[in-house]
Amino acid sequence: MRKTLVAGFAAGALVGALAGRLSATPTIRLLRRQNDALVEQVRSDRLTGVLSRAGLEEAYAATSDRGRFVIVMDLDTFKSVNDEHGHPTGDRVLSALGTRLAELASRHHGWAGRLGGDEFALILADCTTSEAQQTATQAVAAIIAGSRTGPVHVRGSAGIAFAAATTSWSNALTDADIALYQAKKRGTVTLFEPGMTYPQRPVPRRRARDVRATN
Repeated sequence: MRKTLVAGFAAGALVGALAGRLSATPTIRLLRRQNDALVEQVRSDRLTGVLSRAGLEEAYAATSDRGRFVIVMDLDTFKSVNDEHGHPTGDRVLSALGTRLAELASRHHGWAGRLGGDEFALILADCTTSEAQQTATQAVAAIIAGSRTGPVHVRGSAGIAFAAATTSWSNALTDADIALYQAKKRGTVTLFEPGMTYPQRPVPRRRARDVRATN
């Protein structure tokens, strides 16, 4: 009798555990879907649809077995677009740029992402120096967006850096950023070269951007 009761309790516990597990499965699946959605939000930029800074870093790490080009760009006089035409127009400019960069990156099986504000980056793992320069030139071509007062034209500046397989993401980003500063000074897409540095007297990038646009 005692053995029968023990066996009954054991069987009941097993059935209860299985039932609990089965009833918890939908909840677990829901939590996993929510977690995946949150991860995707962290990796992607909601406004432009390209990768976020975190997503770019992951993409860069995925190419650690080979050299690649990193292109950093921003838009000239973007602040004036928001000030004069409103943030909705600025958002349309950024969205259009995101679409363009994603298309350019796909040509070389690369990635496009937004670093923040109007600053973007491209990671190109399968292209030559000339192809990277051509891509950067196409990236900074004027973006045209509609506003209440008519079409708004905004162009950009870009710096390029080649990053060897062993180059860290932060170093690659710094090299491309230095090239971007030089690009603003020269008025053309610039490839980073050893020994290239930031200006002796750093000028806030926003000011450098606005000064260049008025020259």
